[in-house]
Amino acid sequence: MTKVLDIYAEIAELRSELAHCILTRKERRESQQRLEELLAEAERRSREAEGA
Repeated sequence: MTKVLDIYAEIAELRSELAHCILTRKERRESQQRLEELLAEAERRSREAEGA
């Protein structure tokens, strides 16, 4: 996943999934972990873009 728009699309999808889907504890934990990783990546890219 290299495009910023792809990251934001996946963030939106995971947020929706976490809010509206019935997930097992494992699925919820994995989705939450992936969401946290993507949010950190988006923040990192945002900082890089500001400094460029």
